[in-house]
Amino acid sequence: MITRLVRGGLAAALAVTTLTTGAALAAPATAATTTVSGPDVTVTQAGNYPIFPVDSTNFAVTWKSTGTADVTGVTRLTVDLPPGLTTDGALMYSTPYDYTFSQTVSPDGRRLEAVFTGTRAPGRSDFMKVMVRSHGTPPSGVITVTAANKDDVDPSDNVSRYQLGSGLLPAVTPAAPTVTGTTPGTGPAAGGTAVTISGTGLTNGFALFGNTPATGSCTATACTVTAPAGTGSVPVTLVTPGGSAAASSFTYTP
Repeated sequence: MITRLVRGGLAAALAVTTLTTGAALAAPATAATTTVSGPDVTVTQAGNYPIFPVDSTNFAVTWKSTGTADVTGVTRLTVDLPPGLTTDGALMYSTPYDYTFSQTVSPDGRRLEAVFTGTRAPGRSDFMKVMVRSHGTPPSGVITVTAANKDDVDPSDNVSRYQLGSGLLPAVTPAAPTVTGTTPGTGPAAGGTAVTISGTGLTNGFALFGNTPATGSCTATACTVTAPAGTGSVPVTLVTPGGSAAASSFTYTP
């Protein structure tokens, strides 16, 4: 009997093999895999999670192009930590540097938002290490990671949840977003206009003005964003881990 304990609260792996004279060992069953037709981003997490009341460690968030077509443009990632944990941010490790990457951390340190822009052929992956700390209480709760890309065709692999002290939770498929209104519809070319996008299923969403992401935040029913600089009339798209929805276009005035 072999018992192996893994840091981060994963359950102990217990393996017992009994050999009987004349008995053949059966090959393990292999689950069939299906490649999604079109661009598809899959997000996962793994690594060293906090296990002590006062702890400092890191875990990895990996996103991979798993469909049959390139993933292009903006992929937005979020990391939400339970009470008692905070992050100082993430370190990007992917090379070559054929992408742009930026991140912000909420004032309370419990939410990280990252914007990754680049083209990824099927099979290519990237990852960041999220630095995380516990502050005096035994770590508990769920770490939730999401990924969203405008062209993603399969939302079933866009959310990863890890139960501290237990392990990965079953996958969940977020609801597709709907947009019911966008106000205002115009603003100066320099940008800076506060725009409200209303609808449903907008949690962890972000807005694209053309192909440029806007800064801001979303609840389940509304996103308040700041229009980036631009010219002419551009489409506005609300993108969430559950899919994307077209909003009204935005027209820049001289």
